[in-house]
Amino acid sequence: MRKVMAILICALGCLAGRAQGVQDFASRLMERCADDTAIYCITISPKMMEQLAMKQADDRKEEMMARAIQKLKSARIITASTKADHYYGIAEELLERNKQRFHHGDDYRNATAYGSFYTRNGKGGTTVELILLHADQKKDNMVVVNLTGDLDEEFVETLRENFSGNRKVREGDHGGGQK
Repeated sequence: MRKVMAILICALGCLAGRAQGVQDFASRLMERCADDTAIYCITISPKMMEQLAMKQADDRKEEMMARAIQKLKSARIITASTKADHYYGIAEELLERNKQRFHHGDDYRNATAYGSFYTRNGKGGTTVELILLHADQKKDNMVVVNLTGDLDEEFVETLRENFSGNRKVREGDHGGGQK
């Protein structure tokens, strides 16, 4: 009986280790910039996201966002306080090297800022990770928003629409970051 229990514990440990082995984009980018003090990451806990979702929703869009927040597993925000183009280029290069995993979506640009959306789909074709790269050239900072969870198309589209005031950039022009 002890042998069976030991085998089960080892098997569960291996499965847990394998499940945790899948890194999100934020983890990969922070590994790449591990020795850099100008870039840092904040993780918003599931408990905090739950509190955000519990706020009263006044209209349909806010209700939809609250439901979507409840489906999130993690939200990580990476900021670089200087050299926006440099860090944007590093993030884009990392996404390009993993293009079999991340799909490039829309780009946007306005007078002082530019950015791109990337998604990663799960086995069923649903979006399981959304990455927003944003560089503000006037403030010379860069922000990456990395969301993971069960992200439905309506949620992803709503986020994209929030940037609709910005001019969409044609396919192939990734917003002006350094390559």
